[in-house]
Amino acid sequence: MNNRQERKLLTRQSLMNAALQWVEEGQHISSLSIREVAKRAGVVPTAFYRHFSDVDDLTLNLVDELSKVLRQLMREVRHNRADPHALIRDSIARYCDYAFRQRVYFVFLTQSMTGGTPLIRQAIRSELQYFANELATDVRHLGLLPNMDQAMLENVAQLTINTVANATMELLDLPDGNEAARQQFEKRLKRHLQVIFIGAANWKTTVAG
Repeated sequence: MNNRQERKLLTRQSLMNAALQWVEEGQHISSLSIREVAKRAGVVPTAFYRHFSDVDDLTLNLVDELSKVLRQLMREVRHNRADPHALIRDSIARYCDYAFRQRVYFVFLTQSMTGGTPLIRQAIRSELQYFANELATDVRHLGLLPNMDQAMLENVAQLTINTVANATMELLDLPDGNEAARQQFEKRLKRHLQVIFIGAANWKTTVAG
């Protein structure tokens, strides 16, 4: 890679980092302007267009970065999945740890679920659907819902992922260092997921209508 290519990649990354900084400071990604992100990245606004067509294009690239973060989380959860009976509890604990370590990406996730343009919301929904599909595969592999057909299993997985994603907003609002508040949050989320899986385990296809 020559120096020009390296500079181009560095500028591109600087623009993305500037957008994340905006989010980290408590601003909503949808309110970010090209002028603001260029200023923070230390480039002129016209330089922005050498890397992204508009702010939505930049934000879609942040969704790609979020996807990498979530895939790393999934790898960690799968790698440390030792006790099937403690699967929900341990997965929630690891999710919370990871959300705090990569906080800005999870703030971006929660912002993009409800704000911004339809294009960005759809991109986030597609990412969450990917993880729902992966969860359905894991549940099938572990034999947790052996009598459930694939379509219903996918519904259960999607409900699980959506529940966790929606709960993330509450998680990120917890007081810093308040272990009691975090324990209460984890306990409450565990109960929500247990209700989903207990209900799924007792689901009768005859009542599906």
